[in-house]
Amino acid sequence: MLSDEMRRRAIVKAAHEAFVDLGFGRTTTAVVAARAKVSKRAIYQFFKNQTELFAAVVKDNRHIILDLPRPVGEDLPLMETLVRIFRLDIDDDAEKEREAILQLITRESSQFPELSDYLYEHQIIRSRGDLIEWLESERLRGRIKVEDPLVNAGMLMDIVFGALLPRRRLQNRTDRARRTEHIKKRLEIYLRGTAPCSETSAQ
Repeated sequence: MLSDEMRRRAIVKAAHEAFVDLGFGRTTTAVVAARAKVSKRAIYQFFKNQTELFAAVVKDNRHIILDLPRPVGEDLPLMETLVRIFRLDIDDDAEKEREAILQLITRESSQFPELSDYLYEHQIIRSRGDLIEWLESERLRGRIKVEDPLVNAGMLMDIVFGALLPRRRLQNRTDRARRTEHIKKRLEIYLRGTAPCSETSAQ
């Protein structure tokens, strides 16, 4: 017999697949129940409604989008830290998973604005807030010069996610690797512009 945690994981995994395949509007509890091999009643034991289930899917995949907050006292070079924050070091399979979840969030939030509202109100997505806190902590440590962490967080998000959400899905590993290198080069330019004093390196 499955434990509650195993049933919950099965439901979230099935919902994730259904949302990607069918979209939020066409995914029903009956569809999720069939894919998870549980009853509809079992779904409602864990989730009040479909929006809460969608939020659970996003939350369970949040780690593959942004790795924040960072460990206290982390002393890696800033470039390496940004690579880890934006998960530019993941393998090809994880890259495909990230593309799918980013496309899902973007697509469904544009069609159902209440989803986006729910995700932000319940802090399921607080990527910008986490990034602002990281920038402020690095500024206080004297490792980066930023006058407005909010603006800088927006710039970094645009640099990375603007590239990770292309109009067409990349089909092969070479294209993904090339895209990752382009993002890193943009981050290097950003770090040169925010280096304290006369520093020009990303250390």
